Amino acid sequence: MSEDLREEMKKLKEEIASLKEHLNEGGRPERARRRGLYVDIGGPVQDYMDDVMQSVAEGVQGELEKSIFIGPGGTRIFTRRRHPHEESEKPADLVQAAAVMSALGHEHRLKILNELMNGGKYMNELQEKLSEITASTLSSHLDVLEKAGLVVQEKMRGRYLITIPGRTAYKMATKIANFTKYGDEE
Repeated sequence: MSEDLREEMKKLKEEIASLKEHLNEGGRPERARRRGLYVDIGGPVQDYMDDVMQSVAEGVQGELEKSIFIGPGGTRIFTRRRHPHEESEKPADLVQAAAVMSALGHEHRLKILNELMNGGKYMNELQEKLSEITASTLSSHLDVLEKAGLVVQEKMRGRYLITIPGRTAYKMATKIANFTKYGDEE
């Protein structure tokens, strides 16, 4: 796990602890109780809840690492912060840009990316969700998305995951579609 991710998890835990303290010590507990938002549990129950929350946080962290921080080719990618004095990034590889745009140029592929936005899925899960796409066509579309670097397939389990570039490309495609449909209204 990268140092940046550890630091983010630490900050998140501190923020949760701060919010709990705020609720327990004057964060309008009377109003919160009336709305059903405040529960004062302590002792063994609180310890149990802390253990459950820790377990959930570890599970979420593992899923994030698997589905978000995996780049094209199955490698883990972590962004490095650039310093302001560094030169700007190199221009995009036009061949790769064309491959990505081509991969996004089919409605079925966009549907596949949409399904993967909520987490990794096995082939049979994708077939269930996208029943209008035949198994062979689905496999073909996944190959195109994989070659473009928008999805990867886990080596051990075979689950398909969307990459960060895949997430970004999908969001950009939907934004462009909305912009062309509605113009500046959005």
